[in-house]
Amino acid sequence: MNENLIKFCQKLIQAQSLSGHEDQVANLIVEEMKLLGYDEVKVDDYGNVIGKIAGNGDKSLMYDGHMDTVGIPDPSKWTMDPFGGEIVDGKMYGRGTSDMKCALAAMIYAAARLKKENVNLKGDVYIAAVVFEEIFEGMGLGKILDVITPDAVVIGEASRLTLNLGQRGRAEIVVETHGVNAHSSSPEKGLNAVYPMAKLIPQVQSIETTHHEKLGRGIVELTDIVSSPYPGASVVPDRCQVTYDRRLLVGETKETVLEPIQGVIDRLSSEDEAFKASVGYAVAQEPTYTGNSLGGERYFPAWLTDESSDIAQKAIAGILNAGIEPKIQNYAFCTDGSESAGKRGIPTIGIGPSLETLAHVVDEYIELSEIEKAEQVYFEISKSFLQ
Repeated sequence: MNENLIKFCQKLIQAQSLSGHEDQVANLIVEEMKLLGYDEVKVDDYGNVIGKIAGNGDKSLMYDGHMDTVGIPDPSKWTMDPFGGEIVDGKMYGRGTSDMKCALAAMIYAAARLKKENVNLKGDVYIAAVVFEEIFEGMGLGKILDVITPDAVVIGEASRLTLNLGQRGRAEIVVETHGVNAHSSSPEKGLNAVYPMAKLIPQVQSIETTHHEKLGRGIVELTDIVSSPYPGASVVPDRCQVTYDRRLLVGETKETVLEPIQGVIDRLSSEDEAFKASVGYAVAQEPTYTGNSLGGERYFPAWLTDESSDIAQKAIAGILNAGIEPKIQNYAFCTDGSESAGKRGIPTIGIGPSLETLAHVVDEYIELSEIEKAEQVYFEISKSFLQ
């Protein structure tokens, strides 16, 4: 057991790092990378940490892991300290153990080991420790990719060390219906925006989404509805807004995703000239811990890397060299791969320790043996891809 790696994982767990507050973890990573002899360690304007192990060649491989975690809505439900990093029966407990500070630590140690063991690399290895992934999948990574363009990216999200070659994407779609305010004692003088929304919702619900043989079916699911003004005591609302969670498939675009909903709006408008509605993507902007803002449209595309690609084949060889039988699947959730592969077309794979189902849960944990295996897998994938 690599005691230094395990202790580093504990330090990361003990440092709370909600999105926008990753500075403690970033400082720990910078310090550890320098102690491990990284050739370059930088923190960019948004708080992302980028470490580099230099090789001899033009090729490059980037590992991606996020520093932020979701919160703890009710600490009383935890039987372990969420920020204790306690180890019991071969498991480390705490927020971020599986999602995904321990995977990030394994990446950091695996890259340092390449230098320590004088592995002859025909290119550079980058470790990207990114901010705000839990809210803006890929946006933090995108700021790094604006500066560094690797030949391939490895996402470290949990997969029980199964090789993941893709995922459905995610978009937040906002639909608004518009009316006219009036006092609720004289509703005939206004136009209640909720009533046209009541017509629109079942029409959107009936939209048939496409299916992909590897990624499954696209999804349109209503997740939020609110009228305005809110609360609306004694007033007819002049606006009603619903938010849809849209799970995306490869081949879909921003335009084609909105077209069916716009079609519903156009049809209802043609049937009733008083019907007024609009559709678009949610937009969000948040400050990072450095003070610079990160955000934009909440549209994170799907991606799928071919099994015959260089990175996939080299990853399979590396997994075998780590003594693990390779298995292939796809992520059920959205990752930073939406940026690297979905938006930029950089060949991307995902492989990480622990189970997807342990992310965001009470008493989140990771098996120590998984951390060790992940470090070996990342070490072997790097050798396979860059030798």
